[in-house]
This record gives sequence, C-alpha cells and structure tokens, in this order.
Amino acid sequence: MNTEAEQIIHVVDDDPPFLAAIGRALEVLGLPVRQYPRARQCMEALDPDQGGCLITDLRMPDLDGLGFQQWLNERHCSLPVIFITGHGDTDTAVKALKRGALDFLRKPFREEDLLACVRKALRLERENRQRARDEREARRRFAELTPREQEVLQLVVAGCANKVIARHLMISPRTVEHHRKHVMLKMQARSTSDLLTLAVLCGVYRLSLDDDRGEYLGD
Repeated sequence: MNTEAEQIIHVVDDDPPFLAAIGRALEVLGLPVRQYPRARQCMEALDPDQGGCLITDLRMPDLDGLGFQQWLNERHCSLPVIFITGHGDTDTAVKALKRGALDFLRKPFREEDLLACVRKALRLERENRQRARDEREARRRFAELTPREQEVLQLVVAGCANKVIARHLMISPRTVEHHRKHVMLKMQARSTSDLLTLAVLCGVYRLSLDDDRGEYLGD
C-alpha cells in the first residue's frame, strides 16, 4: 500500500443516508473516501501507517466513538480524528479533545464546516508525516557519526566555541575543527542553525521555551 503519497478519508456512521451524504460532500477534495457503517469494520480495514484522517460518529451500536478513539490511541495511530454527533454534550467533547481529537461537529452542521475541518486534518497529517520522515532521517545521520563526533555536535549546538569544546574533551582546537567539518558533512548541515534543527529532530537536544538555550538529551 502507498503510505507516503496518498491520503484516505475514513468515515464511520451507522446512519446510511447520512454516511452517503458525507461521502458526496467530500468528493470535492478529490481523495479516496472509505465509508463504514460500524467502527469495527473500519478497524479491520484501517492501515495505521496510511495517511489521511478519520471522521466518526460518537454514538454507534457496536463500539462508540470514544471506544474507537481509545483503540486508535492504543495502537499509536496518528490519524487526526473528527467527531460528529447529534447527541454530544460538553463533557463528552472535552473528553474527546483531551484524548487527541482534532475537532467535534454537532449534527446538523454545514458542509463548509465539515470541509474546513477535513482540510485542516489533512494538512496537519501531512505535516506530521513529513516531520516523522525528517526525524527518522536526522536520527539515521546522527547514528552514522562517531561517538566523538556526537559529543562535538552536542557541544556545538549548545553554543560552545572550539576552544571551550577542546578543553571539555581534552583535545586540540584543530582536532575540534576537524570533527566539526565531519559533523557538518555527515549531518548535511549548511550552518550551525541547520545543525541545531537536526539535533532537535533526532532527539539529542531540546530547545527551551524561556530563552534561546537548550539542554542535552543524550546519554
């Protein structure tokens, strides 16, 4: 299955006419729409690695929307979820959103509101999938560094000058410069700013929200 390029919209609702109406409304997006009258049917057909989003009714006879959402979360499925319901209340909406739902639409809703939610979900899913690819690639490059190069990378992104790195690692500044060049080449970074971004992506450095400093996340 093509899990990288194509996005699929999954719709679950036990009301056949309403389910068909949603399918027709979503045709304008030009993407495949899969329709299911029961959550369990969707569960059997769903590929967690496939891009797209999920629209599901909240109240259904075999498994309700919250139960379906829990099943997805347990399997680390990252598809954005949009709930639709004719019976939703504030407490249920809050619970769904706290569990990671993207949005909550109460029937009857306007077609343009549905399309806006779905476009938002698809955009978010594309961005998340691209970030996951970037993180995997950054981790792959970092793993190809020698242990010494990994140490130098962490000190460089922390803002340490070559002389400081040399003293910390008890090597010469010239050796530090040699390692820095190798780090930049292997990480495919054009600047220290690029290197910082890659360090954050591969999970060895975390930026602080309070200032421009960060912290090591390595061993």
